[in-house]
Amino acid sequence: MIRVGICDDEKPCREQMANLLEQYFTKKGLQYELLEYESGMDFLDRGEGIDLLFLDIEMEGLSGIELKDDLQAEEEIRIIFVTGHVEGMPEAFGKNVYGFLEKPLDAQKLEKYLGRVLEDMEEDRILVLKGVRGEMAIRQKDIFYFVSEKKYSRVIGRKGEAFCDMGLQQLEEMLGQKSFFRCHKSYLVNLGNISDANQSIRLKNGESIPVSRRKVKELKDAYLKYIIRKAR
Repeated sequence: MIRVGICDDEKPCREQMANLLEQYFTKKGLQYELLEYESGMDFLDRGEGIDLLFLDIEMEGLSGIELKDDLQAEEEIRIIFVTGHVEGMPEAFGKNVYGFLEKPLDAQKLEKYLGRVLEDMEEDRILVLKGVRGEMAIRQKDIFYFVSEKKYSRVIGRKGEAFCDMGLQQLEEMLGQKSFFRCHKSYLVNLGNISDANQSIRLKNGESIPVSRRKVKELKDAYLKYIIRKAR
């Protein structure tokens, strides 16, 4: 479940945002928890864990920019700014800032940002896999690829490699096809860690892995779709 916060000192804006969020998550069939804050200090005082924060730039007392700077020093909260004055937007860039919504709110633009946030949250999730020495936890985005070891596999990641008691087909079904691609009968690659995809795959760690000839076009299409999604 995703925890969403709205921090805005204008009640009508909070209500409009809450309605749009309810429509979006209902349409997607996703569970979420919504928390509302009347000011930046209200948010800090309550100290509730939030995954995504819709943050008004212009608030009395602690501004949205000041709250963003305070949060980014300590926490990994994803932020989408809400503003009635676009001239304040250049100051609002920063780590984990996904974009800006102008008042009155645009539902299509909101959905675009939400889609980007949810996809990044998916890639940031922790996978728990069974290995030789018991269970291991690995962040999905830290995985470069899986390589087949008969009915089992090895996972190669940023911190080295480890044995996994699941086969590639099981992993492919579990992970889905938005972020991972079966480029070869023996390899399942993380699209997010590819630096170049052609007749073979060059990964961000400098390794190369093979691509089946019949999979070359399919890989290029999958990688292009992934890049386009991330660029929106």
